[in-house]
Amino acid sequence: MFNHHVRHNGSAFLIVAALGTPMLASGTVGRGSSYRILPNGTYGNSTHQVEVVYEVNPELAKYGFIGFNGVTLHNHSGLSGPSFKLQSTIFSNGYVDVPQDVTIAGSIIALDHVAIDSGSIVNGGIYSHSVSNAGTVNGGVKTVAAVKELASTATNYDRVDASGNKYAWFGGARTAGAYSGAGVVTGTKTSYTVADGDIFYSSIFLPDGSLASKPDVNVAKYIDPPQLDYRAMKAEADLNDPTYFTTSLAAMNYLRTKIVSETINGKTVKTIKVGTTTNPEFLYIVGDFDLNLTSSAFGSSNTGNNIAADGLNLHGGMYVTGNVAIDGPFFDATKHPWPPDWYQVRINALPYCFPAIIAYPQPPTGTVATWTPANTPAMTGAASKITMSSGTGFFFFAGLTLSEGQTHLHHTNNSTELIRFVGAQMAYEIHNCDYVWFSYDPNVRCTRFLVNSNGTGDVSYGEIH
Repeated sequence: MFNHHVRHNGSAFLIVAALGTPMLASGTVGRGSSYRILPNGTYGNSTHQVEVVYEVNPELAKYGFIGFNGVTLHNHSGLSGPSFKLQSTIFSNGYVDVPQDVTIAGSIIALDHVAIDSGSIVNGGIYSHSVSNAGTVNGGVKTVAAVKELASTATNYDRVDASGNKYAWFGGARTAGAYSGAGVVTGTKTSYTVADGDIFYSSIFLPDGSLASKPDVNVAKYIDPPQLDYRAMKAEADLNDPTYFTTSLAAMNYLRTKIVSETINGKTVKTIKVGTTTNPEFLYIVGDFDLNLTSSAFGSSNTGNNIAADGLNLHGGMYVTGNVAIDGPFFDATKHPWPPDWYQVRINALPYCFPAIIAYPQPPTGTVATWTPANTPAMTGAASKITMSSGTGFFFFAGLTLSEGQTHLHHTNNSTELIRFVGAQMAYEIHNCDYVWFSYDPNVRCTRFLVNSNGTGDVSYGEIH
């Protein structure tokens, strides 16, 4: 017999059953690497089977759009309407700046200041330390305190919630800040002061895991950046094609071997095709990934980081120790129609529970064979970044991106370029501009290789008689 305590939706269960064997189950079952225990036992005259499913999940992945320092949105063109779509809730450990004429489908939760410029609309609510609003908020506005959870053994703390958890103020000693501005708020404007013994409401999710448009929040809680499982990423890169590259040039030379010619709606193009639906590839690149697609036109440069191809189609994902920069070929109306019938850059990571792109440094000492997630360098914003500059055509990403520094998606020319993003976007600072559409997909919570700093995971519980 064994006794096992299981946490599920904040409650505790005591399970008593015969010993069972843990088995690794599919990562697509729920929200991470899934482990099942299927013990069989008897109680009286009945047979009793208990199934416990552990889903080791990077909790922060479910926030979808998170800046560990801040979020900046830019509308350089000044156009309103569909050019910039953010179909998600924004979470920030710091500030959020929303420029003119941008619509946010969800809410904004920030531990510092939120600024909404004129012409912009937030269809959910705003929950932050302080708010300045010159736009329209179709939910309520609540100013709240920011806290960081402490270990149960902490002797110095500022507040204790109703469950006895200890917290320190995040950002210095503070209470809820102020609301200012002549913008419209269709809901209520309130301020909440956190007292000892309060029930802390900080979840922004519905029971099905989707983001609530108007969550019930009375405190904003700091979210730790993730740690990385370097050995697991290296092991994945060693599967199928050997895609562990010790130099940037080795990665580019590999991509050159994957160029194929294909016809799309009567257009002949050359595409870098990496991985398949049955054998996706995960690239581990030591150095920078600076890809410049120079098209298949005669005389196109095909040396260094220049590849004479029209597009990249990756079934899988990548981890890069340095910076990631991706530039598409120059716009060609004969090959790149609007709306797009193909994408110059397409990374499809979500079905395989891979991250689409991680740009993060390796630990400064040791080797990939000895590193544990605890060796992950602290996020400071000074190292690896992800950039995609203007004039690069149609991009599509399905999966999660994470950068230790800034992720700057900068497509500002016109509607003949667009980044379509489905999944989650996380960085020290997120900076998105103009022709970018982002939608959160809760399935991104199955993403592998990310580990919570506290080492915990979710647990689901099922019982069959």
